[in-house]
Amino acid sequence: MPESYCHIATHIVFSTKDRYPFLTGSKRTETHLYIGGIIKNLQGHPIIINGVEDHIHILCLLPKETSIAKFVQTIKSNSSKWFSQTHINKFAWQQGYAAFSVSKSSISEVETYIKNQELHHKRISFVDEFKQYVEKHGFVYDDK
Repeated sequence: MPESYCHIATHIVFSTKDRYPFLTGSKRTETHLYIGGIIKNLQGHPIIINGVEDHIHILCLLPKETSIAKFVQTIKSNSSKWFSQTHINKFAWQQGYAAFSVSKSSISEVETYIKNQELHHKRISFVDEFKQYVEKHGFVYDDK
């Protein structure tokens, strides 16, 4: 087979360092757009990027040439550097991340969930949401 075909849809979640509410107002929108550009430069395809003041959700198609760890590391390091230069010098993302595979049949459901983050977080905190997501996927949540 001369070509490689990949459709790897992934829901990525990570927060700001210490869950500090850096992502307010236009800074949030600009950050989402910037991260979308990073994903495109990495040969990925951003489907939707959204979040609230202290964390971000990314639904995207991963590039076939890059591991998830390298992909997320590049997004976080490049966007952190940009945010620090553009907005607040002391900006940083948390150390870890979560990445969950998304079947093609579930993409629109996950997209809707990510689109409605502000409404969703009026009902549930990020920590409680993240704990539920992690446990739903068979992991034990570590609150550190």
